[in-house]
Amino acid sequence: MKNDSIKILKGLIYVSLALSLFTALVSLGFAITYGFFNTYDLNTDIELLFPITSNTTAVVQFLYSILLYLGISLIVWLLLKIVASFQNNKFFTKYQIAGFNLLGKLIIWLSIIDSFGSFFMRIIFRSRLELKLEISTFWLFIAIGAFFIVLSKIFEKAYQLKNDSDLTI
Repeated sequence: MKNDSIKILKGLIYVSLALSLFTALVSLGFAITYGFFNTYDLNTDIELLFPITSNTTAVVQFLYSILLYLGISLIVWLLLKIVASFQNNKFFTKYQIAGFNLLGKLIIWLSIIDSFGSFFMRIIFRSRLELKLEISTFWLFIAIGAFFIVLSKIFEKAYQLKNDSDLTI
């Protein structure tokens, strides 16, 4: 039963990885199309982070999306590797400790980069400073990243306790 739930979790993570990589590839396609073939129609009302008013705006926005989705893909891939390490019924390994710690740091850094990138691109492309006072997903992702870092510390303590108990036997 335990391996079945890990297999299901791995399958869901594979789907997430495929979707994030697919989204990155679609963004790359739009960036190439708008940047090199000048196919942008200024009469359309497309707005992602800010209104797209030129080919340069479209390329920057899609390249920004590519970077974010590649970061998300890296996070999902790392999570997949950690979950796969549980399949061998080996828990509290140094690999899992380092993986959870890195996963938490990547989530936090990606959230910070996303927030600053959005902020500066709005300043550049809208030509105005815009501050929003709202509870956003930024704090949710910071909390998730902190959770994984704390989880790595718990795994590290369990690893030490496991080694100590192995020595006394």
